[in-house]
Amino acid sequence: MPGDALDEAATELYSLRPDEFTAARNERAKAVAADDREFAAGIREFRRPAPAAWLVNQLVRHRPDELEAILELGAEAREAQGRFDAAELAELGRQRRRLVSALAREAGALAEELGSPVRTPVLDEVAQTLQAAMSDAVAADAVRTGRLVRALEAVGVEVDLTDAVAGGPAPRTEPARARADRDAGGKPSAAAMKRAEANRRRAEHAVADAEKRAAAASAALEALDARLDEAGREHRELTTRRDELEAELREVETAISDADRATRALTRERDRAARDAEAAEVDADEARETLAGLETAE
Repeated sequence: MPGDALDEAATELYSLRPDEFTAARNERAKAVAADDREFAAGIREFRRPAPAAWLVNQLVRHRPDELEAILELGAEAREAQGRFDAAELAELGRQRRRLVSALAREAGALAEELGSPVRTPVLDEVAQTLQAAMSDAVAADAVRTGRLVRALEAVGVEVDLTDAVAGGPAPRTEPARARADRDAGGKPSAAAMKRAEANRRRAEHAVADAEKRAAAASAALEALDARLDEAGREHRELTTRRDELEAELREVETAISDADRATRALTRERDRAARDAEAAEVDADEARETLAGLETAE
């Protein structure tokens, strides 16, 4: 089974949203099973990416410049460990954390854009993975594949990459780069130091852009929250008015029921009065006839 074909399949599948992954993986394996069972079996072994891994994979695809700037800065920081004193290293660490936090926030905005918003714990794992990639060259290459299955974590200077990348281990790119960046005496070359500074500026510029987009997204969110609050207030007012009208309607219906009962009682009383009046009229007619007979007899 060609490894590059499996890598290609993994790259395609790990570009999908997590909720689309399983069905697409199974369909892809089914499609190739008749021609290459081993290839199909390899595809079926792909695991659905954890949310943080999925989001880092999407940074590779949708924010490559910002991500690469941070990974390059991590490489330069590792190269620079022996050139800085403790204070400078502490400042460099603060800068790294700030850049990683900014890109993690940008990842949150990207998740919204892609229709799969995530919660803060997932963004924390994204930041943790970026920190691991900055601290370890192999982890950086694993991130670059865009095929992460799980989040990464640095323990000291080591990052456990067991079963972290789908489709096989990530290709190593950094050792050759590191050798090229050293002069004959084993010290960083002037070109490497210049590139380190350029990478730092590029990373800071990329993060500034990311922070600007995050600020715009935050402003839009605040505006939507305000509109949502206003809609909620209007809904509560209308609900209160509805309840008042329903209470008023119940009172009117009660009054109507009382009026109906009173009308029926009066109708019955009127009918009795009408019957009494009719009987009295008959009695009066009979009395008049009797009186007329007596007068005639006299």
